[in-house]
Amino acid sequence: MLVRRSFSLDTERDADLLAWLDAQANISHAIRTALRAHNTASDTDITLETVYVAVKDLETHLAQGQWHATPPLGTSPEDPELAAQLDQLGL
Repeated sequence: MLVRRSFSLDTERDADLLAWLDAQANISHAIRTALRAHNTASDTDITLETVYVAVKDLETHLAQGQWHATPPLGTSPEDPELAAQLDQLGL
C-alpha cells in the first residue's frame, strides 16, 4: 500500500535542500535514503563516555607503538633541496 506524506520548505531557509532535491533523478528515493541514513545514525548517539573510551583506546594503541604516519592525500614527495635547508637549521 502506498502512503503519501507532504511537508513544506521555505525558499530562503531551505534553499540548499531545494537545490539538492532538484538535482535528484528520483526525489522519493533520495528522500527515503536520506531518512533511513539519518534514522540509522540517530540510533548510535555519541556520548562523552563513547568519546572517552575512543580516546583511551587510541592512547593505548599509540603507547604500544602501533602507528605510522601517512602523508595527506595529494602531497608530493619531499623536495631534497628544501630538506637539506631544513637539516641545516637543526630542526
